[in-house]
Amino acid sequence: MLGPRIASAAVLIPLVLLLLWLGPQTTALATAIASIIGVYEFYTMAHQAPQHYRPFGWPGYLAAPAFSLAGYLRSPLLIVLILAGLLVLTFAGTQLRSSENPVHKTMDWTLSFFAPVYAGLPLGLLTFIRADRPNEQAFWWIILICVGTWGADTGGYFFGRWFGKHKLAPTISPKKTIEGAVGGVLVAMLGVGLVGGLALNIPIYWTLPLGIALAIVSIIGDLFESWVKRRFDTKDSGKLIPGHGGLLDRIDSFLAVTLLVYLFMAVYI
Repeated sequence: MLGPRIASAAVLIPLVLLLLWLGPQTTALATAIASIIGVYEFYTMAHQAPQHYRPFGWPGYLAAPAFSLAGYLRSPLLIVLILAGLLVLTFAGTQLRSSENPVHKTMDWTLSFFAPVYAGLPLGLLTFIRADRPNEQAFWWIILICVGTWGADTGGYFFGRWFGKHKLAPTISPKKTIEGAVGGVLVAMLGVGLVGGLALNIPIYWTLPLGIALAIVSIIGDLFESWVKRRFDTKDSGKLIPGHGGLLDRIDSFLAVTLLVYLFMAVYI
């Protein structure tokens, strides 16, 4: 499994960084496409689950890329309006299904609303970061997000393979270990410290705790998606990326880390 993972990373990482570097327009386009794919994967898992959920899909497919547009326009108000419209439309669409009982309707509504928020909102905030700051500074903030995510993932993977003995969450993700999590935190803390300190001039008393927080959030994001897949009784969110599964399997931690970095920037800057 390691071979396909490395091959996929060797192709995807430079491509992602190039799209982010080119400018807010390409970032918005890339995140909009990614959000639609993420929503599709989530809805597909819900449809194929043993419970046979029936999300009301079209508002989600519109809202997810709309978050990227709102980010490009740097409009928090538009984000709020998208959330409100999505809430109303998904509720109306699921409630009009006369054949469903109230419990099924509630779950279908929850999944209909949650999928685009989960897959689209963080990517919209990533676009917001890219459009809101000067070119080089914005790029380094996004690199910090990537380092926090990939550091936790890579550190966790190798430390888990070398030293892992104690399971972190055996009922959710049996391969994750406490030792791997500690390694991921250390690698992410070091990477975020270097990027934040050298490229963004963030004091060390901010970067080190931030690195720890990003690693923890990255692990939680990964565990959350694993929990969702177990609830849907599926192994992968899709088959888009060799060695990783679907897009959500690859960006689950990235979505969570982006949210935290956006909140940090709102307070710090």
